[in-house]
This record gives sequence, structure tokens and C-alpha cells, in this order.
Amino acid sequence: MNFSRKSILTLAGAVVLAGVIIIGGIYGPTAWKVFRGQVVGPEDQVVIQTPPVNYAGGETDADQTIAQGEESTVSPNTGGTPAAEGTAGDTVTAPNQADGTDDSASSTNEVKKYREPDLSLLNIAPSLEEYFGERALSDASRTLAFGAAWNIHQYTDGYLYGVTAGPQMNEQDIKKYIVFHKTLWEKQMENEVNSSQASTFDVYFRNLLNRGIDAFDSKDKVRIEQFHLEIHDLDAHLLRDDMSSKVYGATPFATKRSE
Repeated sequence: MNFSRKSILTLAGAVVLAGVIIIGGIYGPTAWKVFRGQVVGPEDQVVIQTPPVNYAGGETDADQTIAQGEESTVSPNTGGTPAAEGTAGDTVTAPNQADGTDDSASSTNEVKKYREPDLSLLNIAPSLEEYFGERALSDASRTLAFGAAWNIHQYTDGYLYGVTAGPQMNEQDIKKYIVFHKTLWEKQMENEVNSSQASTFDVYFRNLLNRGIDAFDSKDKVRIEQFHLEIHDLDAHLLRDDMSSKVYGATPFATKRSE
């Protein structure tokens, strides 16, 4: 059989093309991965700590962790307050109110974790004491106000002054955190028989938390600083009488105890 040069070249081309198609079908996907580069693997997982609840009852679970992408939730029926980055079983002492003036602990460059409210440090100033007790708000309200101020103060310090001053949250998370505490307080007030006897403190506390919510929602550092002064004085001086901490005088109540 006679083959022309053209026929031979055409046949050879068809064979080569068929081979390319077959090889491409087998090795094509692998080759594509090589050419475009392997898919970059996910970065190390970020561990998010689940907030503990019911601190007043001693029921905490601060070491539960979830990987990035999962949601951290707070029990809607809790009687306590949430927090993050806690370590269950810590021997709790008053946290350093690291606003750059209170103490020198921040010079150690230690990353400060969340610490649960230490109820043994509750020592209400006389200017607030009249709003609690038999004729006014219950011990549950006293504990709730103390825990809210303690917790929010920690995260405000951490936000303003960094990881050596307090645990970390961004503006929107701190806003939600304050909203949570405010909701607990409002529900508690609904159950208080003598809440009218403490209306001055109740209105002040609600308005303080609202100012904090608005400040973090706006991400306005000036307003956040102003809120910090108030929450600092309420926590450190009106509720704990921490004489080693700076007094800003930022509340309508006396922040120093009588001699």
C-alpha cells in the first residue's frame, strides 16, 4: 500500500494527539495542581475560650474551648455573668487595674487572663451601701453589680492598654458583653421588691452601662476612655475599696471612704 508523505504526517499527528488526550485525562488534574500551586493549608486554629457562667454559685467552666468557626454561646438562663479567657481553679485575687497608673505589675509583660469576680473583696463604700440591704436591693443584686463592674473593667483595661493590662475583646464583642450584663441587671430589678428604694443607684448603673455600650459601638476612644474612668471607680473604689488603685473621681458618688 502506497502512503503519501501527507498521509503519513496526518496519521502520525492523529496518534500523537490521541496520546496527549489520554495522558491529559490521567495526569491532567495532578499537573494542574502543580502549575497553580497547592492550596494553602489553613493557619493554626485560633482557640476561643467559652465564657464561664454562674460565678456566684461557683459553677464555672472556663476551660472549654472551641476551634475557629464554631460559635461560643452563653446560657440564656444563667444567673451570673459571662467572661472569656478564664482559667478554672485559679486562686483569684484582685486583678491589676492596669491603666498605667495603678501598679507596676504590667512591667512584667505578663499576658493577663480573665479572672472571675472574687466576692471576698466585695466592700461597698458607704455612699452606695444605703442602696443595698433589708430596705433596698438584695444580696443577689449587690453581687450582680459587683460582678458586672469587675468583668467589664477587665476587658476595658485590656482594650485600652493591651494584653498586659487585661483580657482581650474587640469593640463589638465588648459592646455585646456590656449588653449582656445590663440585661441581667434589668431582669434582676424586675424581681426586686424594694427597687424603688435604690432608684438613684439603679438609674445611674443603667445609664453607665448604656454609655459603655454606645462608646464601644461608636469605637470612639475618647468616649471609651471616659467610660473607663467611671467603670474603674465603680469597681475599684465603690465596690472593692482598693486603696492602691488610682481614684479618678468620675462617679456621682464619693469614691473615698470616710476616715
